Amino acid sequence: MDGGTIALAFALTSVPAFLVAQSIARSAQRRDPDRAESGLALTLVRYMRIVGGVMLAGAAAMLWAGADTRRIVIVVLGVALLVNAMAIAMLVAVARRRRG
Repeated sequence: MDGGTIALAFALTSVPAFLVAQSIARSAQRRDPDRAESGLALTLVRYMRIVGGVMLAGAAAMLWAGADTRRIVIVVLGVALLVNAMAIAMLVAVARRRRG
């Protein structure tokens, strides 16, 4: 598998992150904006958009990597680390909101 195919896969997997962000944003707009949940919703929207952006940046990096296996591995590891860091940040944000 070359970098172009993986780049396409990364670009396509960014779409669900943007769709989830859009869905959360619409749901938050329908509710009372003064509620505490709307603040959490906006935080989650921000994180999901960042995840989508990371995936798109990963797609661009895959195009840069081309067929060089070493570069592909570096990009995949970097994207995996960043996306998982965003997932942990989302969990921490939810936990903080629930506690206080």
